[in-house]
Amino acid sequence: MARSHAMFFKMLSTRSRVQILKLLREHDDLTVEDLANRMNISVTTVSRHLQLLRMHNLVSFEQDAQTRYYSVNDKEIAEGISAFLQDLGIAIPSAPAPAGEESAAPATVTSAPTEGAA
Repeated sequence: MARSHAMFFKMLSTRSRVQILKLLREHDDLTVEDLANRMNISVTTVSRHLQLLRMHNLVSFEQDAQTRYYSVNDKEIAEGISAFLQDLGIAIPSAPAPAGEESAAPATVTSAPTEGAA
């Protein structure tokens, strides 16, 4: 396991960080100032949350002169959740359809048999 599940979920345990991730998914690249304005919190607070999310590879940025444009690392988030479910023995039949698209059949999560279960 590349990182602990506890640390992964700790990064997702703060409402502000989840809101940052959601805003970055809903909009193309945003700056710290954009996020602070949309969330009604200080640039310093957003900056600190982004620093933590970057340290765990949940967001990345591209720099244009003095400005950083942040985006979500969808793959990292999906892999973190998938690893957690696999360690619990929960089978994931297929990946969900991308946002805005409906899948042909709803995905179901099933539990793998546990030891000693008859």
